[in-house]
Amino acid sequence: MRLIITGAAGLYGVHMVNALSNAKYTEKIIGVDDFSRNFLSKDPFIDSGSEKFELLKMDYADLDKKKIDEIQPDVVVHLAASVSIPESIDDPWKYFNNNEAGTFRLTQNLLASKTQPTLIYASSPEVYGNPKYVPMDENHPLNPTSTYAVTKLACEKHCMSMWEWYKYPVTVIRNFNTYGENQNLWGYSAVIPAFIQNALRGEPLTIDGDGKQTRDFMYVSDAVNAYKMVIENPRAATGETFNIGTGTDTPIGELAEKILAMTGSKSKVVHRDARLGDLMALRANIDHIKSKLGWSPAVAMDEGLRKTMEWYKRFV
Repeated sequence: MRLIITGAAGLYGVHMVNALSNAKYTEKIIGVDDFSRNFLSKDPFIDSGSEKFELLKMDYADLDKKKIDEIQPDVVVHLAASVSIPESIDDPWKYFNNNEAGTFRLTQNLLASKTQPTLIYASSPEVYGNPKYVPMDENHPLNPTSTYAVTKLACEKHCMSMWEWYKYPVTVIRNFNTYGENQNLWGYSAVIPAFIQNALRGEPLTIDGDGKQTRDFMYVSDAVNAYKMVIENPRAATGETFNIGTGTDTPIGELAEKILAMTGSKSKVVHRDARLGDLMALRANIDHIKSKLGWSPAVAMDEGLRKTMEWYKRFV
């Protein structure tokens, strides 16, 4: 099997390259990333050590049909995206162009290609908006509240329209809050790496609002295993939308206290005004992917946090 992974240098991408490099069915992995973000590790792929892997430093949206047919992929895992909610409000055109317009270009080039590889699109639970009920299943109403969330939902629709109209093989995976080694810390950082870095440095952990808002935190290896199962079971996964998460939600305030306790940090927790449009709860119902593919998370939160903390200690 030959695979293209867009956004290959990000959190999901690096772990996916490593996992798929070890799969017997993998002949070649082409990683695509423009390195528009900074990373703590100078070479995020240094641990892959695989001759199966090749990196293309380019914008994924420039993967035209000629390039796709040159690579001859069986599967395209489309991870590349700008992912910060506050940044999407500050710079909405960037998010429209990079996420939605770029994904639309990719879908049209895949349709026009001779190879026509399976497309797996990485989406977000932000497409649900504030919960009408929790845990959220795939049939929950879709009411995105930020530019980022709107672009992710639009991308889902562009991808799934390929399946609905052309029966092009597509699967959408909605990734609940994922953490782990190699998560970006620059600019608009995700909460777990930001808390870990500040705790290790003895700096304040800043919470937006009262900290009672909850998130479903999933360790990255569990998420990657879900993608592997989709790749390995195309008949069961084609045309489907899956949530992946743990089914357990953690208040942000409790997360901060847990990280302080695990690191032994004396950092203070400080609060600032609630973030506009912040969702009050996210918790995944994962019954659908369990029944279709047999996937479920295996890494407990404390174990995942310990692994993540050990990695970030190298850079503090």
